[in-house]
Amino acid sequence: MSDRTKRTSMKIGVARLWHEANSFTKGSVGLDHFEGREYAYGTEAAQQFRGTTVETGGALEWADHTGAELVFSRLAASAPGGPVDQDVLDALTDEIVTDPIFDDVDGIYLSMHGSCIGTQDASPETTLVTRMRARFPDRPITASFDMHCIPTDEMCAALDGATVYREYPHTDMPQAAIRALDLLGDLVDRGARGQVVLACCDLILPSFNMRTDEPGPMTEIEDLARSMETEQASAGTAMAIYPYASFAYADVPAGNSGVMVSVAANDGGAAQTAANTMVAEMRARAPRFRPDLQTAANLLAQAPWRDGRRWAILEPSDNPMSGGNGDTTGLLSAAVHADLPEGTVFAFISDAEAVKAAGQAGIGAFLTLDLGGKRDARFGGPVKISGVVEKLTDGKFTNSGPMEHGIPIDLGPTALLRVGPMRIIVTTRVYSPNDPGYFHLHGIEATEIPLLLAKAKNHIRASFGRSFDAFAQVETPGPAMADTSQLPFRRIPPRRLDLGA
Repeated sequence: MSDRTKRTSMKIGVARLWHEANSFTKGSVGLDHFEGREYAYGTEAAQQFRGTTVETGGALEWADHTGAELVFSRLAASAPGGPVDQDVLDALTDEIVTDPIFDDVDGIYLSMHGSCIGTQDASPETTLVTRMRARFPDRPITASFDMHCIPTDEMCAALDGATVYREYPHTDMPQAAIRALDLLGDLVDRGARGQVVLACCDLILPSFNMRTDEPGPMTEIEDLARSMETEQASAGTAMAIYPYASFAYADVPAGNSGVMVSVAANDGGAAQTAANTMVAEMRARAPRFRPDLQTAANLLAQAPWRDGRRWAILEPSDNPMSGGNGDTTGLLSAAVHADLPEGTVFAFISDAEAVKAAGQAGIGAFLTLDLGGKRDARFGGPVKISGVVEKLTDGKFTNSGPMEHGIPIDLGPTALLRVGPMRIIVTTRVYSPNDPGYFHLHGIEATEIPLLLAKAKNHIRASFGRSFDAFAQVETPGPAMADTSQLPFRRIPPRRLDLGA
């Protein structure tokens, strides 16, 4: 954290609305999804996030270093999924916008994902920000966003500053909050207002080749943004330059990648020049984001693990962090027909019926089940398996890895089934297997798995990037599949999905 002036007399209001919505995931997200993840109100309740690596943890850290007072309104975050029930969104937005705790604050910080969708509202974050601006026309408001946000012109016009995660896997959530609060604190100190300049690429960048923990196009883009900030600072203009990629599975008209540049109110011209430069650099790299994935059946047939390396083979089409429901069966079907090594782990299938059956049968029972493929027939039906119930759990653990560290997770009741050489984790609720606790809960040490088959994409590497010798992503049918031509887009112009040669 950089040096900061103590701001003991400053009072900042904080609210959070965080959800990533996949338009092609069957079903909607209700209030219970938020209550099962992050749902708190008030300053005392916010303390449960102290030391965590989500934005609220970053905000508390910022206050500790600056001496500023934070007051917390509603903090609501749900794991990615389908669109949010509109009545739930309306209630959350109304609660935040009308909250009297904001009446006497000096500035407002909003923690948002940026690609939430309601069952009616295509940009709930725009609704929240513009309503807050209408209530507080002269008060500085800043916000932080996920790298896969979908900002709009109206949203940016209502903000005084914006930040975006720079790292993927997203291990810098607290840092995004801290810098958004730095921008806000500076405006309050100076009694000034800022502006956010938005420029778009007219392209949506898929996230398959977007990791920033290794060389690649997004690493180059983020490095360029930092370099441009330094150059502008040397020239006397303070800018916060944040590229964003959009979310490829949110079928909304505003879907687009681009850059948000935060500057003082009188530096819009320089910000627009910087934004245009960033957009050109992003477009030049766009073809390198195009995924080229083998089918699950083809890769498993090659048995790459036979060379002695430990492999993690990922199924991003049903990745819960991209809104997947966790029950498509493309990879599972290929796995039960493959010659797998002893000790293979499949993480995971969400199937409440199967968990209930395993629980009723008890540990040690032999079962035949139709597993998965029950929530959405578009992506394949159930797979018949026969195996032994090895373990039953309550599904509860706390993230111990670097991403969302300290956040409690509730998978609902779970079962561990052994099917031939493979153990299958079956859950009631949907959550990505991105943390060591997910495996420890089931008596599994990830560093000892010879072959991991997982519904995941990039975030899993935050905890397990060094646990396996090789990673591969495979294509299967699902709501977040690489071949977007197979998904029924209706609102995004087709040109934005064409990355060119």
